Amino acid sequence: MFTLRRLSQRLYPQQIQHLKMSQIGELGSGAGKGGGGGGSIREAGGSFGKMEAAREEEFFHKQQKEQLKNLKAKTEPKAPEAPKK
Repeated sequence: MFTLRRLSQRLYPQQIQHLKMSQIGELGSGAGKGGGGGGSIREAGGSFGKMEAAREEEFFHKQQKEQLKNLKAKTEPKAPEAPKK
């Protein structure tokens, strides 16, 4: 699981989606169908499970985007300050 997560960080979003689909089935599709294990709504499957899985994916995507933004801000060289008058 850890190596899959580390590998997925290096891949493009389309490749990540393909990787997820090929190994666990459609997220939110219900227990026993490859997408269960995420709580009672997701285990039931159907449109609510898929919607909840989409919200979860969106949350983690936004969180990762924010982390990258913060990391980029920390690593970029700072502009020289203007001399004071």
